[in-house]
Amino acid sequence: MSDRDLVQELKSNIVDLTQDRDDALAKVKSKEARLKQVMIKLEHATQDVKHTGHKIEEQNKEMAKVKAKLETKERLLKEALERIKSLSDDSTEKSDTDTKNQDVDQ
Repeated sequence: MSDRDLVQELKSNIVDLTQDRDDALAKVKSKEARLKQVMIKLEHATQDVKHTGHKIEEQNKEMAKVKAKLETKERLLKEALERIKSLSDDSTEKSDTDTKNQDVDQ
């Protein structure tokens, strides 16, 4: 091979290597861009999960308040029912006593 042929072959190799390098750089840039997109999506998903967690926590607190109110109302209703029963029991006893007293008087 002559020097001229060797120079041509070298130039051809340089062009091929340059093209390969450019292709590799383009792939790396493309992968980096996709990686950034995935990281951004991951950050958004993480924020969404945190936000959802806070909402769930708020709802749990609200449910606890409502449950406490419900239990208090149920307790008050039971107490009121017991008072009503005791009042009706007392009035029944008085009626029986009044009837007995009237029978004794006659």
